[in-house]
Amino acid sequence: MKLLICPDSFKGTLSAQRVATTVWSAAQAVLPGVEGRLLPMSDGGEGSSECFAFWGATRRTLTVTGPDGVPLEAGYMLLPDGKTAYVESAEACGLEKTSRRDPSATTTFGVGELIRDAAAHAETILLGLGGSATNDMGLGMLAALGFTFYNKNGETYVPVGKTLSDLASFSGPSFPLPRVKALCDVTNPLYGPMGAAAIYGPQKGADPEMVEMLDQGLRHASGIIASDLAAAPGAGAAGGLGFAVKSVLGGELAGGFDLISQAVGLPEALAWADLVITGEGKLDHQSVMGKVIGGIAKQSRIKGVPLLVVCGMAEESDVIYDAGVHAVFPCTRYKPNALPSPEEAEKALYHTCENIFRMLRIQ
Repeated sequence: MKLLICPDSFKGTLSAQRVATTVWSAAQAVLPGVEGRLLPMSDGGEGSSECFAFWGATRRTLTVTGPDGVPLEAGYMLLPDGKTAYVESAEACGLEKTSRRDPSATTTFGVGELIRDAAAHAETILLGLGGSATNDMGLGMLAALGFTFYNKNGETYVPVGKTLSDLASFSGPSFPLPRVKALCDVTNPLYGPMGAAAIYGPQKGADPEMVEMLDQGLRHASGIIASDLAAAPGAGAAGGLGFAVKSVLGGELAGGFDLISQAVGLPEALAWADLVITGEGKLDHQSVMGKVIGGIAKQSRIKGVPLLVVCGMAEESDVIYDAGVHAVFPCTRYKPNALPSPEEAEKALYHTCENIFRMLRIQ
C-alpha cells in the first residue's frame, strides 16, 4: 500500500507534523511493507512556516521594522526548490508583535523588508496574509520595496492608517518588482461595511470613530492608486495588504491551500498514492469549504484516490461525504467537551489509526 498522510493541525493540541508522524507510526506498526509519504498541510495561516520546515525549507532571519516602528527579528522560509520563498506577513506586522493597539499608527514596512530580502534569494514570494496589527493599505510594505509617496504639500512620507487621507500621488522604483502571490482566504473588499477597517479594525484596537477615519483613508488612497480594484475579493485582507499586492505589485490573490499544495507537490503525491489520510481537530461542514480538507477532497476525487479523515471530533453532515470524503474517524477517547492535552490527543489519534489499519488488513 502507498499511503499519503496530509493532515492539517489539530488546533490547540497537535501540529500538522505531529499528526502526520503519529498516523505514520500506527501504519508502520500494523501494515507490513507499507510505503508512506508525509505531507503535513496548511492553508497559509498559523503553522505554515513549521509545515514548510518539515518539507525541507530553511529559515532566514533578519532585523526588520516592527508594526510600531521598533526593530524586531523576523524570518521567512526558503523552499527546497530554490525558487520560492514563503513570507508570513504577521512575522513583521502581526498583533502579537506589539502591545500597541492602534491601527491608525502601525506600519507594514517590515513586511516589505522581508519581501525585499527574500526576492534576492527566490523568484516567487508566497505572502501569507492575516493577523496584522495594521491598516495602512500595505503602503508601508510598498515604501520598503522602493515606492515613494507624496502628501498634499508635495512632501515624501510613509503613510499609515491615519495619514492615508493625506496621499496625493506616488511613484514606483526603477528596478524590477518582486513576483508576489498572496495567500488569502478572506474575501473582504478594501473599504465599506465589509472592508478592512469595519470588520477587522475593532479587534486591532479601533473604536467606532477610528474605524470611520480609517475607512475614509482607505477610500481616498485607493482612489489615487487603483480605485477599480478596491472591491476585489481579498483587497481588505491584513489591513489592505491584499489591495497593495494586487493593484501595485500585480500579484495574485489566491486561497492559501491552492498555492501551498502546488508548491509542495500535492498533486504528484496524490497520483502516487493508493490511500490518502487527512484530518483536523474539529470536522464540520465548513471543513470542506475552501480549507485544507476540502482542497484535498477535491484533488483526491479528481485523481480517483480514496480519502479518509481522522479528527478530534466530528459533526454529522452529508456535505462532508458529498465533497469526496469516503469515511470519517473521530478520536472520541476523551471527554467530548474538553480540550485534551497534546499527549492525550496523540494517544487517542494513534489508537484510532491503529484500528483503521487493522481493518484494512482484513481480507
